[in-house]
Amino acid sequence: MAKKQIIWSKRANAELVGVLEFFNERNGNSNYSLKILIEVEDLLNALSKNELIGRLSSDKRARVIVMGTYLIFYDITEERIEIVSFWDNRQDESKRIDFKK
Repeated sequence: MAKKQIIWSKRANAELVGVLEFFNERNGNSNYSLKILIEVEDLLNALSKNELIGRLSSDKRARVIVMGTYLIFYDITEERIEIVSFWDNRQDESKRIDFKK
């Protein structure tokens, strides 16, 4: 299976940036944020090689990968993989994206 291009939706990118900025501000440095980025990069590298490593979400359309306290939701097309949400499980669940729409 060939590696697929991975793209980030605006929403997913904003969610990831929000998490990174939160920890930068809270910790007064970027060490923990860099750790998160490395983990995301490693996971996405594996995902680009095997798009089915995530389990189907409840809507049976999107897939999800658990990364510690984060959920990475993604959609698969023939050409690419789109990260649609980078969800921090410690947030209010009512703010999570509804994939059934």
